[in-house]
Amino acid sequence: MPIELLTLMKFGLLALLYLFVARTVRTVSVELYGGRRKAAPPTPRPAVAAPPDAARRSRKIPKEIVLHPLEGSPRVIGLSGHGLVLGRHGAVDVLVDDLYVSDEHAEILPDDGSWSVRDLGSTNGTFLNGAKVTRPTPLAAGDQLRLGKTTIEVRR
Repeated sequence: MPIELLTLMKFGLLALLYLFVARTVRTVSVELYGGRRKAAPPTPRPAVAAPPDAARRSRKIPKEIVLHPLEGSPRVIGLSGHGLVLGRHGAVDVLVDDLYVSDEHAEILPDDGSWSVRDLGSTNGTFLNGAKVTRPTPLAAGDQLRLGKTTIEVRR
């Protein structure tokens, strides 16, 4: 093999090595310090669930919830006269087997003939139809609750 070809191959491999090292350093720095900020921040989602209003009150009153865990089959839980506490602790009414759910995560409680959901100071929050619950918020049939990675369907 001619010496010029070997020298050219050495420089090519050296360039690839420098490229590899540069990409590795960049990846590590992004993981440690975060990436570049975008020029315009994304539009924020609503911070709280919508307050109760007449349109929401006129919707159907729920009779049951369906717990959709990450693993296993869905469970149907009827809403009776008293409230339900949802969480990971053994003493709750509805046990939710999800690492992202607090011991006592949320409560579904009776609210003047209907039902409301209230977050109990959970670490990861309770979400109703994509909005974070920060105060007792009325539930209606068709609503979707999210606790950790577990979804709960509210049905009539």
